[in-house]
Amino acid sequence: MRRALLAALLLLAPATQAQTMWSLDVLMIQMAQVRAASASFTEQRTSPLLNAPLTTQGTLRYTAPAYMRKTTQGPAPQDFILDHDRITMSGGPDGKTHVFHASDAPQIGGLVEGIRAVLAGDEATLTRLYTVQLGGDAANWQLQLTPLDPKVAKLVRAITIAGSGARITGIDTASPDGSDSHMRIAETVSDAP
Repeated sequence: MRRALLAALLLLAPATQAQTMWSLDVLMIQMAQVRAASASFTEQRTSPLLNAPLTTQGTLRYTAPAYMRKTTQGPAPQDFILDHDRITMSGGPDGKTHVFHASDAPQIGGLVEGIRAVLAGDEATLTRLYTVQLGGDAANWQLQLTPLDPKVAKLVRAITIAGSGARITGIDTASPDGSDSHMRIAETVSDAP
């Protein structure tokens, strides 16, 4: 009920008032309206184990509410699919395909479930898994996610998701071991409002 009232107020409010009403609820309502999106990405990873940053590129695809696919085209082909609770990983160093449930690997599941929750506008799941801080405004926002589950916190210290309106433009992850990932996203197709 609260979300429906907030959505109605947003539609009726002049643009200047809508900007002052910016909140996590408003962002989640906007994200929930996106039924599908595709994008290209460039990701740069750093690690204490690497001599130089590793840059990858590929495509992203999202279909609401629970399908995400990350296809890395170079330098080595790799595919990651989250379809509800099922994760399929193929390619990579061993070239094999691995299929498992996110609940069987809480570290990986918790990480991707947080990103899926943002894409789906699923505030309940997002706040169950992460401490959430929203900064910026509707045109240039940042979500800082800090894992609540100690198992996930061993893998990722924080996730920062940046965007504009109902579009995600970047995802940065920081790990406790000093490894970082900086992904820049250029949306190619979306049904976002």
